[in-house]
Amino acid sequence: MSLPLRIIFDFSCPYCYLAWGFVRKLGQTTKLSTEWIPWEIHPDVPLVGAHIQDVVEGVNLSERREKLNTLGSPVGLAPGEKVFVPNTRLALRGLEFAKEFRRENEWVDAVFNASYIGGKNIGDIIILEEIVQRVGLDLGQFRKAMNEGRFGDVLLKNDQECAAKQVEWVPTFFIGGEKIIEGAFTYAAFEEKMLSVSTNPAYPTHSL
Repeated sequence: MSLPLRIIFDFSCPYCYLAWGFVRKLGQTTKLSTEWIPWEIHPDVPLVGAHIQDVVEGVNLSERREKLNTLGSPVGLAPGEKVFVPNTRLALRGLEFAKEFRRENEWVDAVFNASYIGGKNIGDIIILEEIVQRVGLDLGQFRKAMNEGRFGDVLLKNDQECAAKQVEWVPTFFIGGEKIIEGAFTYAAFEEKMLSVSTNPAYPTHSL
C-alpha cells in the first residue's frame, strides 16, 4: 500500500523544489503515490523571466539564501542560490501533457533539475522541447498541444480548486480532501508528518 499525496505546487517556488526533494528522499523508505497539481503563482512574470527582487517586494537575498539552503541541506539541495524567477505556464501545461502518457514524475524531475541545477529558463519553449525529448515524449504532439493552448483550462480549474479549499501557500500537501502540511517546513517535520498519517487508519492508502 502507498500513501496518496496530492501536491499543489509551482515550478517557480523554491519551497516546492524542496518539497520535491523531500518526497524523493522519503520515497526511498516509504511507499508514496504522488499527484502533482500545478498552480501558477506568478502569472505576470514575463516569458524571459524576472529577478526575485522584481517579483517579491522587499525580499532580503542573504536571509532568503540562508533559510532555503538550510532547509535543503538534509536532502542535498541549495535553492537559495537561484534568484531567477521563470514564467512557468508552459511548463505546467507541459506537465498535464506528460500526464496523458504517464510521464508526469519524469517531467517534474526534469523540469526541476533544468531550472534549479541547470540554471535554464523553463519559460522558454526551446528548453521545454529539450525536456520533452529527454523524458521520451513525442515532440510533434507536444508542439501541437502547446500551439493549440491545451491544458489552460486545467490550470484555471486548479485556480478555482485552490480558492475553494483556501490554499494560501505552495507547496500544499493533501491526502484525500484534508490539508496535511504546507509552506516552508523542514525535512524532519515533513517526515514526521508523513509517517504519522501513514500509520493512521483514518487516512486512505492506495494499492500498488
